Amino acid sequence: MKPIIGITAEVKDDKSYYLSSVYSDTVLQAGGIPLLIPLIPDKDIDQLCQQIDGLIITGGEDIDPSYYGELPHLHLQRITPRLDKMEFALVQKFLELDKPYIGTCRGLHMLNIVMGGSLHQSIHEQREEYTLQHRQNAIRTHRSHPVKLDRKSKIYQIFQEEEFKINSFHHQGVNKLGEGLKVVASAPDGIVEAVESENHSFIYGFQWHPEEFALVGDEPSQKLFRKFIEAAIERKTNE
Repeated sequence: MKPIIGITAEVKDDKSYYLSSVYSDTVLQAGGIPLLIPLIPDKDIDQLCQQIDGLIITGGEDIDPSYYGELPHLHLQRITPRLDKMEFALVQKFLELDKPYIGTCRGLHMLNIVMGGSLHQSIHEQREEYTLQHRQNAIRTHRSHPVKLDRKSKIYQIFQEEEFKINSFHHQGVNKLGEGLKVVASAPDGIVEAVESENHSFIYGFQWHPEEFALVGDEPSQKLFRKFIEAAIERKTNE
């Protein structure tokens, strides 16, 4: 049976949900069944995580800095407290279960926070180092700047490319790295672009949006999601 892949969505002020179809289409393309995860109570988190086979936490709003012991910076943007709380619990449980996880943009940030790391609440305001434009003014499949991937990483074994260009839609970024995470890709200005867990089977975070490239035929990005689905099937089989 195809694996069920849970995908979180943005929560709007009118209490509606927003999820780009790119995420679900990418999961379908790779051979999984996407399932949108609405806001659910804490008591149901464990049961949900037992029933889904993989998790994608998508891009979206800023994360409340209280999760990493900081007060709000002047340039912190909109936060969604109930979504923060639920996604934090989802990632915690997935790490405990060692089930396959991909976090894109906000999803990387949440993974880093759960593992004890912190963020720059605004990379362009808080970093002393020169910082590239990381919120591109171009279509989502435009590759705006390069990254360099660690050849010794698990992600490199999937992509099989050491240097390539990516898209970029963020103003926050990794500051302190979470325990057990390894930086495996960086931008020329030092911004963390991809991480992987050193202690789990398939736990990856991407600052860029590989799902956008997968849908337009980029083979390395498609391979990433195929491997994700394969890992979900293997984990499900071994339960």
